[in-house]
Formats: sequence, C-alpha cells, structure tokens
Amino acid sequence: MTFFLKTLLICLIFYFSPISAKDASSRLSLGVGIYNFMENGWRTCIKTGDAACRGFLTYKYRSYGYNFEYFSSKNFFKFIKPFAGFLGTSRNSFYSYIGLSSDLYFAKCKCLVITPSLAAGYHISGTDIKLGHVVEFRSGGDITYRFKNNVRVGLGIFHMSNANLGDSNPGSEQVIFKYQIPIN
Repeated sequence: MTFFLKTLLICLIFYFSPISAKDASSRLSLGVGIYNFMENGWRTCIKTGDAACRGFLTYKYRSYGYNFEYFSSKNFFKFIKPFAGFLGTSRNSFYSYIGLSSDLYFAKCKCLVITPSLAAGYHISGTDIKLGHVVEFRSGGDITYRFKNNVRVGLGIFHMSNANLGDSNPGSEQVIFKYQIPIN
C-alpha cells in the first residue's frame, strides 16, 4: 500500500497541468448526494433518564444532502483558489464554510480535473449525526470531467470533522454529484 501511495503522489506532482488561462473564470457548483454515507457516529439520547442510555446512542442513518459552492477566480501562489459553500441535509443539518482549493488538470485534453479542497465552517446538527462541535473542518475533493465550454460534471467526496474541539468527534462523510458552471 505504501508503494501505491508513493507512486500516486509522484504521478500527481509530475503529470498534472497548471491552470489554463481559458479556465480562469469563477464558477458555481450545484450538487446533490448522500450525507453520512458510511453510517457512523452518535446521536444524543431522547430519554436521558433511561439506564441503557449513557448520553449517546449509535447513529446509523444516511440523509440526502444538497450543496451550493462558489469558486473564486482569484489565485494565491498561482494555483490555490478560495471558495465558499453551503451544505444542507434532509434531516435539517446545515454547514456553511470557506476554504481553499486547487484545480489539477489531467489527460492531454485537460478535461479530467481533480480539485482537492480544505475548508472550515459553522455546523448545525439538526436530527442528523451529532458532530460534537459547531466548528467543523471539511477535507476532500472533486473528480470532474470538464467540457469544452468549461462546464464540469463529476463527484465530490468529503470528510467533516471537528479536529477534537468537542467532547466527541465521530466525523461524517459525504458523496455529492456536482454540476459546475463558469461565471464571468
């Protein structure tokens, strides 16, 4: 496994293309997907007086998620771009965030784009998994196909965690189908 990861890292360093001038516009991203798709975590007990309940119960449920993001055209260090976003779920959880991302272009056509990203934001749990704190960090990325008109279609896979800021840190994973359009 270590050999595979090293090989993948070398490929990423040497085989991606820098940002092209024609793809330097801002973009909006709309997405729908599954929140907590790995079905892990905890929720608080409804009846705290119950002897079987010690404050938390396992949480093994998924919910639907919807996502809206804005990726700026501004660059830092030539290839890092700021972005802001919002994630909501069918169980009334909400997450607003800001962060940094980078577009890595692959293939001769520069049509395969991998966009790793890191963000921090404010989270409200609703009836979904309790993530343990209102401050949550999000890491992950998008794998998209970029068409000639710079529209992108693909998947985003993310992990949310509070980095042990709270009493618990179960984390949550999302997989989101994304449609991204350039804006001028």
